[in-house]
Amino acid sequence: MTTNRTKRRPSEVYLFRTIDTLIFRRRSAGRDATADLYRAAGNWFRKFRNGRDLCLLGMTPSLVDGFIAFLQTGKKLKVNSVNSYLCALRAMYNIIIRELGYIPRVHPFAHVTIHPERAAKRAVDLKVFEQISALDLKEEPGLQFAADLCTFSFLACGMPFVDLAHLTHANIEGNTLVYNRTKTGSPIRIGVTQGMRCLLDKYASPSSPYLFPIFPPEGPVSYEHYKKLLHKYNVALKKLGARLRLPALFTSYVVRHSWATIAYRKYTPIALISQALGHTSERTTRHYLAQLDQSELSKANLLVIGTVDNLVRLRA
Repeated sequence: MTTNRTKRRPSEVYLFRTIDTLIFRRRSAGRDATADLYRAAGNWFRKFRNGRDLCLLGMTPSLVDGFIAFLQTGKKLKVNSVNSYLCALRAMYNIIIRELGYIPRVHPFAHVTIHPERAAKRAVDLKVFEQISALDLKEEPGLQFAADLCTFSFLACGMPFVDLAHLTHANIEGNTLVYNRTKTGSPIRIGVTQGMRCLLDKYASPSSPYLFPIFPPEGPVSYEHYKKLLHKYNVALKKLGARLRLPALFTSYVVRHSWATIAYRKYTPIALISQALGHTSERTTRHYLAQLDQSELSKANLLVIGTVDNLVRLRA
């Protein structure tokens, strides 16, 4: 069906206000992370333009080149940051022209090639998680909670903080932890180990449906509040890393990346690792995942977390 929006001329479509609409739509659809990225990219583009809006026809290859130079040279942003904002701006432009039914003679981003910068090694060794699980932090309850969340995340195949926060009693089916990745929707089933059970029992509360006291009992908080909770968690992990004298910043992402790296070093098939992490971006991986026995995932997880799981169980 043809709408009034698709009948507008490119000269009538102004980028700033249209980007704001796209951000609002993503936010309304619950895609807050995408909305945040669109907002950041839009803000940088506004700064580049000194607040001067332009119509769709004004988006040209030379303008895109100028924006890249502005980010790289003028603002001295890192390569991967420039890539993120550039990809976001390109995505928004493509959405706009698709909904408008407009095909530009020269696509302003056609000449742009994204070359991600290889990030520094973020994974830590298994001994780090053994040290964290053995820490005595009774006098520092906030830090102890972060250490326990970090340990559970590792034991649960590097579970992301957002999924950890949303776990409820309904996610426990016998001796299996069942949930869907918040980011991708991928179903995950992990065997509940003795160490995991100890941590679950430690924070079990009859007054809350959640397995860990991250969210209030009455229900999920706003996305902005969630980001503050994630920031607080990462600040605590940074303190743990400093206490253990780790050479690099210790974050929730490092926990997840470390599980995958350790699993790979223990010769766990990449397809199983992808399944554990809930990745869905690789067609080949998805093809193999469909043929894997779920019990293999629990076996692979025990190979990775065995010593840490035992330490948690013994201290309980």
